[in-house]
Amino acid sequence: MTLVKMNRPVSHMNRTHGYKTFSDLVDEMFNDERVCTNQFIAIPPTNIIESKFDFRVEIAAPGFEKSDFKIDLDKNMLTISLDKSVDENSEENYNLKEFNFNSFNRSFRISAKINTEKINAIYKNGLLQVILPKKEEAVEKPAREIKIS
Repeated sequence: MTLVKMNRPVSHMNRTHGYKTFSDLVDEMFNDERVCTNQFIAIPPTNIIESKFDFRVEIAAPGFEKSDFKIDLDKNMLTISLDKSVDENSEENYNLKEFNFNSFNRSFRISAKINTEKINAIYKNGLLQVILPKKEEAVEKPAREIKIS
């Protein structure tokens, strides 16, 4: 049996077999047409924090009003969404535009430990905070000594 050695560049082999190189992906992602038309999808950063009595979902979304957000609970799926477009002023031309107000939709599967009747939300200083209180039986009880009778 003999091996036939091929001296084709890796990029050519990847293109032949349908694979893209990293540089192809980067070029495709950052081409001028895509950057100029704002086709990037922006999802705001989110923190999920657990304390003794609750979970908190924090979403950084500055520049909105609390009425812009919609929070739904369907079975065990919590969905936080924002659907807002900013009116462009046709008299102004941007020399540089690095941020935009984008719509988003985030969904979180919530645990059976959550008291769904007492979920609350606060929007203050650009931070949306959804408080998910734990059911009483899910709250960790402190250790105690049991006396033997």
